[in-house]
Amino acid sequence: TLLYSHGNATDCGAMSGLQALIAKNIKCNVIVYDYSGYGESGGVPMEKNTYRDVKMVYEWTVANVTKSESNVVLYGQSVGSGPSCYLASRREHVGGLVLHSPFTSGMRVLTPSRALACLDIFPNIDRIKKVSCPVFIIHGQKDVEVALEHGQALQVAVPDDCRTDPWWVPNKGHNDITDGPAIREYLQRLNRFMRSLDA
Repeated sequence: TLLYSHGNATDCGAMSGLQALIAKNIKCNVIVYDYSGYGESGGVPMEKNTYRDVKMVYEWTVANVTKSESNVVLYGQSVGSGPSCYLASRREHVGGLVLHSPFTSGMRVLTPSRALACLDIFPNIDRIKKVSCPVFIIHGQKDVEVALEHGQALQVAVPDDCRTDPWWVPNKGHNDITDGPAIREYLQRLNRFMRSLDA
């Protein structure tokens, strides 16, 4: 089961086509949810609320769908990399982690300086060091919103025994990795990662 935390400026409805393709081609359950304040969800979109949201959906998924934490793969796209890294760093039995166009931290998207570290949100670069599951990172080489260097830095920070080969996608940016013919390679690579978890 893939637990999908989507990016900013979208919701479950907008993501439904991709989720259906993943479910059909990889033959897995895909659970996607909206953060507080997104789509039809009430509440306020705040960092702490995204952590609560992903934890709640994860616990529901384990109790009602998979019956085991090891059968859940967390998938975080862009902003969704924050709650996904957060949960993966706290759940040692989660099956895997996919990071799609991730950032090292919210503040580092704006500036590489650590001067404002106390104001930082979604410190993925610190949390990724604490994961204990296989990690697959996908990042577009032409991403101008979150530079490829973020994905590369996270790849280096993944513990050695959890690191898998990343996919640095040529000629793709932040939001178009699954657009056009590239969807085939995306599904093949995601399927390969998911199948490797069964081995």
